[in-house]
Formats: sequence, structure tokens, C-alpha cells
Amino acid sequence: MENNTYVYIEPEKYLMDILALLRSFYPEKDIKPVVPESREDVKTEAEKLGYFFSVCVGQDGKAGITFKGEKITFLPETSSFDDFTAYKKELCRMLYGIFKDDAGRELPWGMMNGVRPTKPAFICVLAGRGKSEASSYYRNEYLVTDEKIDTSWDIAMTESQVLSSCEHRESSAPGDERGYLAGYSLYIGIPFCPSRCLYCSFTSYPLSGFKDGGDEYVSALLKEMKESRSIFPGRAPDSVYMGGGTPTALSASLLDRIISAAEDMYFTGPSVEFTVEAGRADSITADKLKVLKKHGISRISVNPQTFNQKTLDIIGRKATADETVKAFELARDLGFDNINMDIILGLPGEGEDEVRHTMEVVERLRPDSLTVHSLALKRASALGEWIEKNGHEKIVSNEEIQKIAREGAKAAGLKPYYLYRQKDMSGGFENVGYSLPGKECIYNIVMMEEIQSILGFGAGTITKRVEKGKVSEKMSAYENRSLAELIGDGSVLNLDISRCENFKDVKDYTGRLDELISRKKELFE
Repeated sequence: MENNTYVYIEPEKYLMDILALLRSFYPEKDIKPVVPESREDVKTEAEKLGYFFSVCVGQDGKAGITFKGEKITFLPETSSFDDFTAYKKELCRMLYGIFKDDAGRELPWGMMNGVRPTKPAFICVLAGRGKSEASSYYRNEYLVTDEKIDTSWDIAMTESQVLSSCEHRESSAPGDERGYLAGYSLYIGIPFCPSRCLYCSFTSYPLSGFKDGGDEYVSALLKEMKESRSIFPGRAPDSVYMGGGTPTALSASLLDRIISAAEDMYFTGPSVEFTVEAGRADSITADKLKVLKKHGISRISVNPQTFNQKTLDIIGRKATADETVKAFELARDLGFDNINMDIILGLPGEGEDEVRHTMEVVERLRPDSLTVHSLALKRASALGEWIEKNGHEKIVSNEEIQKIAREGAKAAGLKPYYLYRQKDMSGGFENVGYSLPGKECIYNIVMMEEIQSILGFGAGTITKRVEKGKVSEKMSAYENRSLAELIGDGSVLNLDISRCENFKDVKDYTGRLDELISRKKELFE
């Protein structure tokens, strides 16, 4: 029965939270959820094999649980079963204890499974509350470890300091002391790469598949940018981020065309943070870097992911580790003084020795910022097939490996300034951005904390409209409310967030561009 991966959850409204717990504690299992609404043939097969785990919550709040053949009854302590959120947390805390004892380990973020686990700390800082209140909330509500609580608080403090300086830029209207940033930022998406990496699930296509080298795509991109100028007329963005994909997969002339258009249309310049993900060393040339330097691009990324050549061969990164070092040094020689590097922990076959080697190279090169990713086991990537063939035990991400990366970043003078999580992250860890003081990326902060509007241009991008909500009675008295209440009802941030997405497929994007432009304008009307 232990090899079976079917789980049954009734009613379905508990599915996502319980499923996240199971997949975090048992990442080696291909957990297959079954609910009352599942197809009859699926339920028949699952019942024949026997469920790895099942839970049925009755109308009275009494839950019948079966785990590995053992039956357990859960009776809630909550005063009212009608309080769904409180009951669900109590149930999940009980299940967390069962899974923790069985797996012999705890999860670094406890029961938290959202993308933005630092949000409670950020709200606590904005509300003028102390660290002890944030710590109690994390520990009591979600069973988060002390190490992650400390990291969340440090990041929230740094974010607050960085944003306070951003609020006074001449390019945007005054901000708000409770966390809202007037103005906007830009994201320019380039969905091309020299080749697709094993782990990748982003919107990305090999540029070799487009005979025009991406020229048609760039023309559509510039049209979308031009037609959207009326959304924030005459106002420069606080930050611009050109990502992908790999923007430098494009030719130097196309890069020049895009950046020139952004400057002409959106008044960008030396006072505006402008990031370009140069990314892969096999796409970086002196000509392309000179284009970026000519335009005063303030921040670039040169991303090795790892400095172990054997791993690079496995994941399909065509540039060698030595070529990445040379690309970084070339950028330094050309005068770039804010260079980010990305690395990934938990790559196939990498353990402590491999991560230690990567961090030794990082420490020697001394980037201005470093983003440490934990491998996300995305089903849309080719990684799933690799794991099926080579075994899940080849994917290792543990606390010791995380510690090596943390201490390496500290040795290079870098401090954490933003953090986020993705679904199905190896080891239940997170992605952390480190930087030298003063080299933090504003775009990363406003995007993660969702406190500013973002115009997204290009295939697969998302545009967000963020605006202040109406002042309510509970908002005016937010000082007297608990942190849990502030987080639950948004009394501090009080933001209304709406979105529209661009098509991921390049052909759909270029062929239905007018529709996307209209949708974006309607969002802001």
C-alpha cells in the first residue's frame, strides 16, 4: 500500500491545502488526488489499490482519516465549525504532525504554501508592529521554523527601506506610508532562448525556430508598447525589467531597437532602474553588452545556474562554466557595476560538494546580487521524464545545501532582500534574492509584494492594475487589530488588484495583438 499514490479528499474545498502538504512531505511520490467528483474509473482503480491517504470531513466537523491503513478520528477544537479558515488550519496542523512523524522531518515553511510567505512580516512592518508579533503569527498559525521567520523579518525590513526611497522619485506620484506605490513599472518579455533547459517551464522558444530571428515578434512588441502609452501618459516608470526567456538571444540590433523604443515611449533614463537578463553566456557578446551600456542599462544578469560542467551538460546549458565566467568578466570590463547571478539548488546529481564549488566561484567573482533558486519540479518541463528515468533520489535539496548557499552569499557581502516560492519546490524551500546594500532590484520587490501596477508587454506576460481601495471603518482602526486580522482583511495594504494576461504562444500573441491591447486598456479605464 505504501507504494500507492492515490489520496482521497472530501469535500474538495480542502484539496489544495492537504495536497500541498502531502507533496511537500513526500516529493518522491506522484500523488494522485481523488475527490467525489472524480471519474468513476479513477475511483474504482484507486479503491482497488487502496488509498495512501484519505480524509472525509463530516457536516459536524468530525473528520475520518486513514493513513497507510491506520484509521484516525479528528475532532476540532474550534468553537465554530462555520469558521472554515480556522477549521482548515486546525485540521492541517494535525495532519502536519502526522506526516512530520512519519517522514521524520519538518518543513521549513511549515504549512505555508503560497507564493509570498514574507507577506505577513511585510504587513507587520508597515503596521508598525514588532518582530515578536510576526514570529508568533508564523509559528502558531503555520508552524514555520525560526530560521525562516528570521529571514522573513530581515527581508521585510529591507523591502520597507528600499521602497521608502523609491516613493520620492520624481518619476512617480507620492507613495503611501502603508505600502502602496503610486506609479508603475514595466516588464518586457522576450520568449526566446538558444535552447530549452531540462527544468524550464517558462514561456520560452528556441530562436532557431523563427527564420526572421524574432523580427516579427519585436515589431508586435513595439506596437503593443506604443498603443499602451496612454495608460500612464507623460509619466516614467519606477523600474523596467526585460526578462524571458533570454533577451540577449536576440541580435544586438533588435535589442537596440527595443530599448530605444522603451526610452522614447516611456521616458526612461539614468534615473529609472532598468534590468536586462543577459542570462546565458552562449547568448552574450561584446556587441550586445555595448548596446546595453550605450543605453545606460543599470542592472544585468549573467546566470550560470551552476558552475559544475557535468550538471550543465545534463540540464542542457550549452555554455560551459568557463564561458560563463568569461562573460561575467567581460561585463565587468565594460563597466557594468550591478550584475546579478542566478543559481539553482537541487539540480540533478548535485549534492553538497557541487553546491560548495559553485559558491566558491560566486564568492571569487563577487556579483552585486545573487538569486538562489530551489529547483521547482514542474510537470511542464522535461525534468519529470529525467526523474522517472534516473530516480527522485538524484534530486537533493536539504538544509545543509541551503546553508552552504546562505553562508556563501554572506561571505560575498550579500544580504537577502526579496523571497518567493513556487509550487512543488524541492525540499519545500524557496527562492531568495541577495544583494549588496544599495543594489537591490526595485522591480523584484514591487512585483513580489504586489504594491504597484505593472504593464507587461510580450508573449506570456501579465499586466497588473494595483490601486488603493476605499477607506472602510475597519481600516481607520487598523492599529487596534491583531496581525491575523490585518492580514485576513487587508486593513493595512487595502489594495485592489486586477490582472490581464497575454497569450503565451508567439503566433497567438502576434496574430491577436489588437485584442490584447484592447484588454489592457480596458483594465485601466
